[in-house]
Amino acid sequence: MKTFKLARHSQKLQGKHGNDIIINPKDFPNVAVGDVLEIYHPEEDDSRLLLQINFLPDDFQQKDTISIEQSIATAFKFQSFKDVIVNKVDPKSVALDLVELLFKDQYFSRSDMWRMGNSMKNSCVYLNKIITYSMMRVHVNELWAKGERVTCGVITGDTRIVYRSPTAVIQISIQMSSEMWDFDFNGDLYFEKAVNGFLTDLFAKWKEQNCLHDVTIVLFSRTFYDAQSRDEFPPHMLDCLQQDYLGRFYEDFYRVVVQNERYEDWTGTMKQLKKLFNEYLQHVLHHHENQGYTVPKARNSTAAQGNFLETLNMSLNLFEKPYIDRNFDRTGKVSIVITPGAGVFEVDRELTNITKQRTIDCGVGSDLVCMGEQPLHAAPLFKFHSKTAQSSLEVGDDYNIPHWMNHSFYTSKNQAQSYCNRTFVPRIKLPPQMLEKRNDVKKTKTETGLLAASSCESDDNFTFVDYDEFDAQVFKLPAKTIPSLGFVRSTSLYQHTQHGGKKHPRTLKEARLMHTPRSRHVSDDTCMFMLEKSERKSGLATSSAISIPSQSSSGDDLSSSLGCYPVLEKKNYKDLADSDSEDFLPKRPVVGSAGSPLGHHSKRHHMMLKKRRALINPFAPSRMQFKMTSNRRRWVHAFPRDPQGVAVQTHHFHNYSYQDSSAFNMSSSLREVAELEVKTPITVKKKLASSTKESALDFQVTEESGEITGTHHYSASPSVSSFQMSSPHSSGSHELSKYGSPGRTFIQQSVLQGQRSWLWGPTGEQMWSPDMTTGVDWKSLTIPASLPITTDYFPEKRSLQTDYVVSDYNLLPDDISSDYFMNPPVTEDEKVYRKVPLNTYDVFKELVSQRLAQGFQLILVPNTPAASSNTVCSISSANQLSSSPQLSGLLRGMPVAEQEEKYYLSIGRIFHQVSLVNRTITVTRFRPRHPNPQMCYSYRYRFQAPDSNSYDSSWSEFHNEKLESYNWNYLDQYICTRGEGEFGLLESLKFWRSRFFLLPCNNAGTKKIIEGKCPRGDVYEEMSKQELKQMTSGFIRYIEILNKLRKALPSRKQKLSGDSSSVQSGADGHAAKAPDLHVDSTGEEQLNQSSSLQKIAEAMLDSNFGLPMLAKQLGIPEHTFISADAVSWCLQNIKGVRTIRSAVSLLQSMLDECFICHASGNINHKMIYGFYLYHFIFKDKNKADGSTFGVNSLFQNEQCEVAILPVKEDWDEISSPTFSNTSSNSINTPPLTTPTAGFYLRSSSEQNDLPESTQADSFEDWRVQTGLPVGYQTWRQQSATLFHKYVNVDTDANGRSDRPEWATARYHAYYSPKCAFEVQVQWMVSTGPVLGDLITGWARKAGACGLHLVPVPCDPFALPTALDSDPLRGPIFVPLLNDVIVDEKGSPLFCEYDAEYRQKKMTHFQETIIKRFGFMPTCVRIPNKSQSSFTQYEDQQQYVHCSGGMFVLIEDSQIPIKPTASEYTTNSLNKKSSSELRKDYIARQSSQIIHQYSHEQEGKIGFLWSWNFMLSKRWRSGNTGDEFFQDNMLADFRAFCSNKDNRLTHFVQSYLKELDQ
Repeated sequence: MKTFKLARHSQKLQGKHGNDIIINPKDFPNVAVGDVLEIYHPEEDDSRLLLQINFLPDDFQQKDTISIEQSIATAFKFQSFKDVIVNKVDPKSVALDLVELLFKDQYFSRSDMWRMGNSMKNSCVYLNKIITYSMMRVHVNELWAKGERVTCGVITGDTRIVYRSPTAVIQISIQMSSEMWDFDFNGDLYFEKAVNGFLTDLFAKWKEQNCLHDVTIVLFSRTFYDAQSRDEFPPHMLDCLQQDYLGRFYEDFYRVVVQNERYEDWTGTMKQLKKLFNEYLQHVLHHHENQGYTVPKARNSTAAQGNFLETLNMSLNLFEKPYIDRNFDRTGKVSIVITPGAGVFEVDRELTNITKQRTIDCGVGSDLVCMGEQPLHAAPLFKFHSKTAQSSLEVGDDYNIPHWMNHSFYTSKNQAQSYCNRTFVPRIKLPPQMLEKRNDVKKTKTETGLLAASSCESDDNFTFVDYDEFDAQVFKLPAKTIPSLGFVRSTSLYQHTQHGGKKHPRTLKEARLMHTPRSRHVSDDTCMFMLEKSERKSGLATSSAISIPSQSSSGDDLSSSLGCYPVLEKKNYKDLADSDSEDFLPKRPVVGSAGSPLGHHSKRHHMMLKKRRALINPFAPSRMQFKMTSNRRRWVHAFPRDPQGVAVQTHHFHNYSYQDSSAFNMSSSLREVAELEVKTPITVKKKLASSTKESALDFQVTEESGEITGTHHYSASPSVSSFQMSSPHSSGSHELSKYGSPGRTFIQQSVLQGQRSWLWGPTGEQMWSPDMTTGVDWKSLTIPASLPITTDYFPEKRSLQTDYVVSDYNLLPDDISSDYFMNPPVTEDEKVYRKVPLNTYDVFKELVSQRLAQGFQLILVPNTPAASSNTVCSISSANQLSSSPQLSGLLRGMPVAEQEEKYYLSIGRIFHQVSLVNRTITVTRFRPRHPNPQMCYSYRYRFQAPDSNSYDSSWSEFHNEKLESYNWNYLDQYICTRGEGEFGLLESLKFWRSRFFLLPCNNAGTKKIIEGKCPRGDVYEEMSKQELKQMTSGFIRYIEILNKLRKALPSRKQKLSGDSSSVQSGADGHAAKAPDLHVDSTGEEQLNQSSSLQKIAEAMLDSNFGLPMLAKQLGIPEHTFISADAVSWCLQNIKGVRTIRSAVSLLQSMLDECFICHASGNINHKMIYGFYLYHFIFKDKNKADGSTFGVNSLFQNEQCEVAILPVKEDWDEISSPTFSNTSSNSINTPPLTTPTAGFYLRSSSEQNDLPESTQADSFEDWRVQTGLPVGYQTWRQQSATLFHKYVNVDTDANGRSDRPEWATARYHAYYSPKCAFEVQVQWMVSTGPVLGDLITGWARKAGACGLHLVPVPCDPFALPTALDSDPLRGPIFVPLLNDVIVDEKGSPLFCEYDAEYRQKKMTHFQETIIKRFGFMPTCVRIPNKSQSSFTQYEDQQQYVHCSGGMFVLIEDSQIPIKPTASEYTTNSLNKKSSSELRKDYIARQSSQIIHQYSHEQEGKIGFLWSWNFMLSKRWRSGNTGDEFFQDNMLADFRAFCSNKDNRLTHFVQSYLKELDQ
């Protein structure tokens, strides 16, 4: 075998092709680009490397030498200049089954993940390889093939790709149930086990993996009250008081510890948790008593009785809206619940249905971590509330095993060390109540002599109860599956035939004599046969793929919705005499729920039992099969597979004691079935016993997580059963075993995939058994996986025909874009505004991308003969269904020339087929004929935010989403038209959005506080006139950058004086003199207001001293200028023009005389001061219409134009600095303007310094001024409002993406240097990293303009009761101390005015306070001419801190009385405005603060304070401050409002003094 010398090359020398390996083409004549080579040292045969040829260089001429990239050679321990063997391998033999990719500090949509995966197909990858595509950057974390981890391989079309993120959004909920104060077997409190153990380990693993998650930690619990009636509670408690199915009264409490924090060190949080633990019971159980009320005795619930599902839904309310407040450095969402229990919960059936469907539809990872001991039954386990137990007869408890939840059991280090010295590991911890009852019973029996010494005969004479029969009846099959065999006598374990009759044991002694061992049947644990046979015989059987929902008041029947039904045994009737038949009713006494006080022998009772469905036995879930649905297969492609192809979770281990051979004993029938299915002999590979005690526990560190788990000698592989099918290794597995995977022994399950689906577990393929040990799924908790892009379930043909409604529609993108090609753009300028439409194939791919982005999954069916039975359908006509060939990974069938391609997608019970045939796209939708009902669950609770002082009452609603109502037809049209024309963004499309504020930077007040020079927060001063002008100038320069415009290089020196100007030259370049030019004392000619417009225009066009023009570029005409620059030029160069108003009037005159025109060519567009583009018209060249080209209706879609509201001194000449305003009443009122002296700032906009009449006269609506006819407007102009405009955003100007992309920006139509400027980016077709890089560039460029850009929430003051908000987040109410807000006479401030005017005065008073703390309005106030007031807008009372980290809202001082519990209904909430809802919220918080609330008392005056949770560390700088700065600002603001050190009193006195002056 020929060897080659190994060389290395650096990454810089790879060139644009990124060559991992460089070869000499002459040495490998049979190797082409794309081939895979195997490299290894001859002496190290086990370690082999696979690399792919990306490029064959011509300049590499070294003979018998290959070169490997240096980092790869180092990672795989290849030594330079040593011999290596190089072989060409078949990619199929080294194909990978699963690839895990990690990406950090990036946002990937599901569409991005799919495109990233497509780019990697047919490529070779290895561990830690960095892959970059469309600015998406990932590295390979783990590779799986043939059930083993490998180090390299080839990604094919069948490879499943899982994306994991160490920067996700995680909510950790800690259940503070009564068990938290109990001790475990090792003497540790369960809280200590949770915090000192689990959380400490979790945070340590985060640090090891360099995780920086966005974390929220919540403590939650349920408090029961010992009361019989609601009358025993004080009225204020009725808001959140609830009653469960047993009539118990309770309240749910939530304590938010940290919210949306991204710490690298969690030590401070751990200390805070321990402190809260010590105070938790006192604060929660005595919450109302601490406020002076008398309430019934309160007690903490157990873990099983707690508010577990409610907590999950609280996080789902936040997670199901990922498109709102989208950040660009987080991907993934996980809800972690830590419970001290064992994973058993008593739940409501309807709420379980809602939670299950929401969790599955949203793709949210839900992890349950149990601190308690792992039970001997399947977990997690739900026990449904038995609401009719007292009114009807029920047999057994109704359980459910949630497959949609991942669970773990934590073993602390103390436990691990303790278990090392034990031969017995306890799995059950009895509750203290049971131990107390046991002691009481023992004491009673001792007193009555029942436990005295007695003979065995007396014991044996106890009445015999057959508990086996009891279990058989509880978990018996549905009555409809019982075969009709006429009268059949029941059989039992204890049967002896005597003269044709049967004798039943009456005592325990008789039972022992008559007992025969029960024989286990194969059908107990494998497939059911009789049910299938009976369904085939009865034509009324429904499809297994879908079930019609129940219409009962309690919601869906969960067991039937989950598809649970029993396994029937295929028996010979002759064997009924010696087996325990579960198919027939008993004729001997049974106990518990299997028995009936009415007599179970009656025919009536027999018929009652027939109507019941089978219940789930949590101790033997393997007996139950479930219907295969898409919900069960939603996450299955995220798990690795074992050698038999079974998806497994690697933190579940089976324990085996090899000293006891009974662990490997199987019934002969089970062995026969296994042999029949596998057709290979069964062998058992036993691990060698330990040299010490064979039965001792061996605590090992698992390879994957390093977790200490206590098991007997167990297999290190993710195996699931106690025996293995030995089969010859295929060539593929033999080949892959050489690439980095150590040889290991697998203990594999007995039933092949596809033959059996298990009820337990998220995979549905991993069998549960009592000897299974469940550890902690550290991978899921550390680097959570995103919802897989692919799945493998599609309903069968019969189900599609009977259970689904089929509809389809066609799209012809070529026809939609035909106008573009029939009338193509002529000039280059036109091409800027008329975008090239998407071709048919781009539209087709984008339709698939949009469905993936909305939660759909691609359906992949293995390309095997067995797959043909899945009856994947293709549509041959409009509504005709016919069977198709098997579905491949991408469903590509025909040659590319015919362009026939199909994709099948699913979400829940909705399936889409998107097909492309020639140039026609067909979308076929399969919707369930009986869709899931819309369920809604109203919930009331109390929660305390991190900076709140008490628990506030709140409410929320949990409801499942109607996925069928999404308007896909509209979205597809939006894609076809590229977002132009009549199809625009609608709220119902769930488009992604991110909101940003542009704020002033380098504030002196912020710098003082951060540097510690001033301990107080009220140190912010008003900006000077010069600073305001600099802000305006910087803003214009910033908008110029956003528009990608640049000014021509200045070849002149602009005069700063406005007294004189040089002689201006005309457009033709010849000097021109006008007779009306004045000559000053220096001999220079001056322009004045009386100069002709022609002369002024010539002066503006002068190349030396004229107006600064924009450089000629595509999309704008020549000689284009910015209106604000023209106004500044007039102020400086035209004598008599002293104000902005006069300058704008002069320019408007030039526009009316057609000297200038708006850059769009619209002659009706008026002159607007700000960043508006105008250009000069040359009448001698364009005599017809006077414009460069016709009216461009698309100009406003591409250019961001903003009007600027100037300061009053610049706008007009004002003789007096203040104005008096007389009210309609006889009382003379002082002006509303803020005093200009001292530290007081002006009102919320520069316009507010003018009297209202002056403002109204000077303001015009920008929509009127632009003068664009309605017929010319696109949806962006039609959607524009008085406050907001829309513009297109070129997200990928550099062409880094693999597809056409676009977005829309919604921005403020007006700018004031004293207000924040809003930009909200909205998109449907954009790559996350590409768009994120664009916005990062915006933020970087803002600093050069004296501004800083920060992300902000879409609604900073979203109430927890809102549908789209976080139920555990709410603004903080900071009240003002009313006692000191009085005038000199001691009367309330402004009490002499009427209510309306007093409210305005009080708002101005509050506004003055917050501006001292550095807050500025979030938008300008627009005067309204008709009402002589300001136009109302939702954000007008909102203020943002100049640092961008905090918000304040001023609500009306007339706060209503706290609403009663009867008002907590959806209908009443929908009727109220946002302002009314905020007033109710303030009223509830005020009642908590003042403890009492009466109808005679006036509402509290104060502020709503909110944090900017979008301001992450990535966005922080010296302008924003850190977390300590924000905490100090809130603390000082509260101190000021509470009149600490008489600060508020001094402020009121100074304020009144200034008003008097």
